[in-house]
Amino acid sequence: MMTYHIQRTFHPIGQGAFYSERHDDFNIVYDCGARPLSPYAKSLVQSVFTASDKIDVLFISHFDYDHVSAISLLMRKVKKIKKVVLPLLHDEHKNLLININRAMSQNIIKLLKDPQSFFGEDTDIVYVKPASPQEENDDNEGEEKRLLDLKEIRHMQDPLSGKIEIKSGSKLRLGAELSWVFVPYNFCNKKRSIQLESELESEGFCVTQLKNDPIYSLKAFSTPASRRVLREIYTRVDGNVNENSLLLYSGPDTSFNKDELLHCYVEIGWPDFWFHRTNSGCIYTGDADLNKISLNTEYSEYIESVGVIQVPHHGSRHNFAIEAFEGFWPHIVCPVSCGEQNQYGHPASEVINQLALRLFTPLIVTEQPETEFIQHIFFINKRAESLQKTVGKF
Repeated sequence: MMTYHIQRTFHPIGQGAFYSERHDDFNIVYDCGARPLSPYAKSLVQSVFTASDKIDVLFISHFDYDHVSAISLLMRKVKKIKKVVLPLLHDEHKNLLININRAMSQNIIKLLKDPQSFFGEDTDIVYVKPASPQEENDDNEGEEKRLLDLKEIRHMQDPLSGKIEIKSGSKLRLGAELSWVFVPYNFCNKKRSIQLESELESEGFCVTQLKNDPIYSLKAFSTPASRRVLREIYTRVDGNVNENSLLLYSGPDTSFNKDELLHCYVEIGWPDFWFHRTNSGCIYTGDADLNKISLNTEYSEYIESVGVIQVPHHGSRHNFAIEAFEGFWPHIVCPVSCGEQNQYGHPASEVINQLALRLFTPLIVTEQPETEFIQHIFFINKRAESLQKTVGKF
């Protein structure tokens, strides 16, 4: 009998996000960053993988500093990052993010401007096209969801743009022998940064130029006073500047037989740990706004497989709606990543209370090592067994 093991970890990085999945034969990372990027956070990122490890796929939810600030450290630590899956941004929004991050001296400009150059030519960059309500009627509407093998995805590169673009909701896998899929969903909420734009305009900054001129900030925020104003604005809007949020389902495909699941348990800290029989799928949400997107709609076919849902935006009440959890099995685990003494008051007590009242299990993951959340999943890999028997006949 061929067994398969997955270790899913919500790392205790503080006010940020750093999640990994170590499968038997490949490694996955979803986001990698913290604010501040303290010596402790740097040490944590460098301790998870060895110099001989490869990251098969790095998923980036969005381009807030606290979700991407440690990616360069991860790159230097591991042998290689093979593929990066990230949200495709509209040019205007990309320029706005470039200007804001430059003005705030957040060193992620190269990642924003040109991911291919940032990661290098040996890394495949896969862009997930937006799937916002505004774009439901575009020419992608009739395109069916496809099962795409990430090992073979380079052939999808557009000969003109040189980019690899896939539709939101596409099923991604790493090899045909495993019935485990990754389903990214790029939700674009163009109204999300309205407050930011209003605040910028009220302080005399030209939003039109911020969106159309990627070097506007070199002049507009040239003084310490102007940069201080921007930081104050950023704090007031709770860091809500990204229109795009790449959610991700990681779990069994719909063809997965539940009888194949041998054991699934959760480990909290060390040496104290507890067991929890649960489903093995996980939905990562980044900083998505659950007032605008329903997990039970976008991931309806995987509801019965989900045992973990990350609470978005560090437990901010502005991004939370308990209705998005309707239909999911109530006793699932809901990790919340946040710093112990963050300036935003994350997580909001009302978010934790609503989850607990609906019988979900909220777990707060901070920078304290004992808050680390690990899920171990063991199942029978019947597809690999079948392939091995077929190959053995020839």
